[in-house]
Amino acid sequence: MLFGTVQASADPSTILVFPFENVTNDRTLDWIGEGISQLIIERLQPEHGIWTFSREERLGAFEKLGIPETTMVSRATALKLGWDMGADHVVTGRFAGTADNFQIVARVVDMDAGAATEVTIEGKLQDVIPLSMSAAWRILKKAVPDTVSPEADYTARPPVPRSAFENYIRGILTQDFQKRSELLQTAVRLHPQYGPALFELGRISHLQRDFKDSNQWLQKIPETSYLRRQASFLMGLNYFYLADYAPATTVFQTLPAVYDVLLNLGAAFSQNGDRDSAADAWRRAIDTDSLASDAFFNLGYLSLIKDDLESAARNLTESLKLRGRDSEALFLLGRTYEKLGRLEESGKAIAQASRLSQRIDRWLTQPLPKLERLATSTLFRSRDEIWTEQRLIRRARSQDLPAWLELIQTDIDLYLLGDALRELHGLLRVYPESSEALSLLGEVRRQQNLR
Repeated sequence: MLFGTVQASADPSTILVFPFENVTNDRTLDWIGEGISQLIIERLQPEHGIWTFSREERLGAFEKLGIPETTMVSRATALKLGWDMGADHVVTGRFAGTADNFQIVARVVDMDAGAATEVTIEGKLQDVIPLSMSAAWRILKKAVPDTVSPEADYTARPPVPRSAFENYIRGILTQDFQKRSELLQTAVRLHPQYGPALFELGRISHLQRDFKDSNQWLQKIPETSYLRRQASFLMGLNYFYLADYAPATTVFQTLPAVYDVLLNLGAAFSQNGDRDSAADAWRRAIDTDSLASDAFFNLGYLSLIKDDLESAARNLTESLKLRGRDSEALFLLGRTYEKLGRLEESGKAIAQASRLSQRIDRWLTQPLPKLERLATSTLFRSRDEIWTEQRLIRRARSQDLPAWLELIQTDIDLYLLGDALRELHGLLRVYPESSEALSLLGEVRRQQNLR
């Protein structure tokens, strides 16, 4: 039996789009499969009433399953990823034909109904961008039948020149940072307002720790771009790493007050000397997600610096209840216990920390390092926004109870107790009387009480 009340359909419909398969005989066109997918994603992301998963989110799901990012997944794997990610619609597809007789076929799966329909668009290969836009609008109509967005908004004019588009797609597909940067810069030269290319250039510079250059690219993204919020988040991180904390604080304050933003806002306040505001930001982060450990960790670290030892011990303990094998939290807790005169507990905590990380031994004879934690993913989405009752029930239909329990047991074995609790809360919304789930919940609570 599946239990739980299905949530009303007022929630945005979620769409997961995969690269399209090249069924022509020309392998030089392989890049178009990713291109069609990316054009559809980029065009649908600003739409009201839907939530389109980004390429980054899809690749993150690939990584969890050990799937190389260039793999063309089977329909079965696409459906599994759709169930695991909470997608209401999964889009796969193919392209075929010749330069003068080109065809895009999108297969749209309604995950609730378990039914698939196909969207076919035909034209010339040189018109792959407007053809992809037509496909995107048809997919939107399948996912949100009452959409008021007219087809003309999609097909009136190409969103980007073909030459810039090709350089951008070839750029994001290459693993060589230098080659990627060259291709993306070519795309921007051909289309200076190309937001996705500018964002990727900013991300490359960020990963290479050239934070000033990263911000120069990101600042060029138009204010109206759907990427502006992610770009601002990355700019805030860049300012933080440049020790320019005032603008970092300003940037994070302009963003939605979700967990990742509040975590970084607190770190910026702390480094700028405003410890009261830092603590307030981290408490607000905990209010938004009490199963994530980093805000508790940061509060514990800040309290230790302020010699508020009881608060430090309490928050570090809460952090360890959610992430047990955390060498830094154990080290700080050991230092806290040492100052409180609880020497035996201090020795045990520091010894355990040393077994987990060789860095701890160096810290024993050094001043306390800077350890505030940041969120670095530019997605900063809330899990609760995705996992409605309806999607949990659908996930349960696709994944039997033993498989779900095994996933939770793995989290417990890795001492990722916050993640285990997250999964258990979702599972128990669907199977509230599962004795196995209740037993695992008891095991998590037992381990937490050992702290």
